[in-house]
Amino acid sequence: MAKYNVLIAEDHPLTRQTLEYQIKKLKNVGLLSTVENGKDAVNFVNTQQPPDIILMDIDMPVMDGIEATQEIKKLKKNIKIIMLTSYTEREKVLDSFNYGANAYCVKNIKSEELSGIFDIVADGGIWVDKQIAGYIFDVLKKMEEAQKQQKLKAEDFNISDREKEVLKLVSDGLSNDEIAEKLFISRNTVKNHMASIIEKLSVKDRTQAAIFAIKNKIIE
Repeated sequence: MAKYNVLIAEDHPLTRQTLEYQIKKLKNVGLLSTVENGKDAVNFVNTQQPPDIILMDIDMPVMDGIEATQEIKKLKKNIKIIMLTSYTEREKVLDSFNYGANAYCVKNIKSEELSGIFDIVADGGIWVDKQIAGYIFDVLKKMEEAQKQQKLKAEDFNISDREKEVLKLVSDGLSNDEIAEKLFISRNTVKNHMASIIEKLSVKDRTQAAIFAIKNKIIE
């Protein structure tokens, strides 16, 4: 029985076929369907059996992946979205995360890596391909420098030391189970810390919490 049901949204036939092949090799993943543009992805989620995870290309006709992500998260916020991109599209990474994307990987991802990413995002984690991660932190660093005078401190949000530790590990891409093991606490305690953090920072999910914390130097 499939652990995750997946939808592929990709307009390029060869890339789509490659992704289909990779997913069919994974024993714990079921491929629900494939679509060729963001609008069809939104319609699929809205009218048929919703997937657990969507592999979403960024540049597609009719509706691109970023806009589709925004619409899908409005309909069903629990669906996890893994953005697919080429390295040259890295500038769109932050826009994707801002609208609720859970992971960002390049299109030549290997099936065994993809399986691990499914596990991370399904557990509420975030994942960014190492080819793109450096760019993200460069952008965030520039944003921090430009807004230095407006920076807020952890104390302004009443973020505890333990919550800062949890936030740092979330930003490193660790799952709830991994955080629990590293901090010697239970998985439920990690979830409670995350719920508290999300409320205090007035963000929608753990992805936005991690990005907000980095931007505002709540974590280093």
